[in-house]
Amino acid sequence: MKRLLYVVHRYAPFPGGSENYVRDMAEESVRRGHEVWVLSGEHAGNLNGVNVTSDGNILGTPFDLIIVHGGDVGVQDFVLHNSQRILSPILFMLILPSNSPTYMHAKDNVKFIGCSTHEDWEWANTNQVGNKAKKVIHGIDPNICTGVSGFKSKFGIKTPHMFLSSGGYWPNKAMKELADLFNSVGRTDTTLVLTGYDNRYGLMPEESEFVKPLMIEDRNDMLSAVVDADLYIMHSFKEGFGLVLLESMLNKTPWAARNNAGARLLQDYGFAYNTDEELFKYIRDFNFNKEEQIFKAYTHVNNNHLIKNTVDDILGLI
Repeated sequence: MKRLLYVVHRYAPFPGGSENYVRDMAEESVRRGHEVWVLSGEHAGNLNGVNVTSDGNILGTPFDLIIVHGGDVGVQDFVLHNSQRILSPILFMLILPSNSPTYMHAKDNVKFIGCSTHEDWEWANTNQVGNKAKKVIHGIDPNICTGVSGFKSKFGIKTPHMFLSSGGYWPNKAMKELADLFNSVGRTDTTLVLTGYDNRYGLMPEESEFVKPLMIEDRNDMLSAVVDADLYIMHSFKEGFGLVLLESMLNKTPWAARNNAGARLLQDYGFAYNTDEELFKYIRDFNFNKEEQIFKAYTHVNNNHLIKNTVDDILGLI
């Protein structure tokens, strides 16, 4: 049995990509019989066999591995800034590569640098720490990432087809820009549904005849939307990975995404675009006959991008 500590700024059951991803890694580690802790700035206590704390003193106790999920935020920065003083080995999962002082300090003081996307590997090589770079592939838990149809009827989607984008109304998600682009295409057979759980920046687009923005915190509703969608669109300017692309593949939904992070890595299994003009044409001419692409994507995610693959990579470092 190994003793593991995951580090993230906020932990499940709070919604969000980081929150859910760290939960999935932690709970998969518990299922394998390990003692698992999470150090988090915001949480709701122990969950599903995972010990959760906000007490930084836990860093003074020995762990076989400390896994830090990204940087430039909250408690992750606390750990990374003190990495040279921490005796336990640290795996720093880059998530969203940066040249900030935090990342520059961490690269010299952590034992391992976890890389998943092309951007991660490029960062490690550019900063001459390729010897520390280790594959830690992004993965999802199929037991909790498989949805059930029913979203369209529940939320009153009347058009024959539905496109979807989710993840919150944050500046990097470019939801308003996507809504404007979709409206400019002029499709009348399709509703674009946008979902999020936070609108603190006031970036939730206005509802129109064929654009329906929603505030949704229930993960089951979100997964149901993925199942019912004819196309998932990730219009983000930047992403750590974009786990929803994997969820789309698992739920047999085609995707289109800006060509970065996970989309760049998975471009053989969806449509990765570089410009708004490319997305405009793709939406305008979208072909609903995607059976071959769907099967190829579904097979790939099940063979390579499950949470068991992620934890295999992590435990392989010990």
